Amino acid sequence: MCNVEITDTRVISSSYVSTTGGWAASAALTRGTSVAATDVVETAESLTVSTGRHVTTYFDFGDLAQSPWTSEAEIFGRAGERLGEFIELDVLAQHASWRNIGGSGGVWTDNVATTLATDPGNVDDLIRLLRRVIREQNGHELLQKNGLGIVWSPASFEFVEA
Repeated sequence: MCNVEITDTRVISSSYVSTTGGWAASAALTRGTSVAATDVVETAESLTVSTGRHVTTYFDFGDLAQSPWTSEAEIFGRAGERLGEFIELDVLAQHASWRNIGGSGGVWTDNVATTLATDPGNVDDLIRLLRRVIREQNGHELLQKNGLGIVWSPASFEFVEA
């Protein structure tokens, strides 16, 4: 779902072909008539890396060597968990730009933020609605290529784990 790029440059520039507009649409053709060509729409994006995150931990190698309870792997694992928690919170903070799928009258509905618990009677409806919304936004090919990511309610996780 994301392109990880390791670089020593401060500004990363990329572009993508937009899925909006009629440039890739099929149209009817009558022999002997003119056809108007459409331009491919490309959108340029840039990311300026100006800040970062760190987890600074001091440990004495002598103490670490003598400790039966703590290892370097555990310390670095905990540091990774802290960074992972920050990334998750930062991603979830972008929620305002996402599309809500929720419940209305006990039915899965598009653009509704009300939580609806997933159960055996509606999980298929949820998946069909997600796929329909993706197709309506011209994202079906990206879905096939990259898969689907969702943020699910705790009640829905409870259903899946049961």
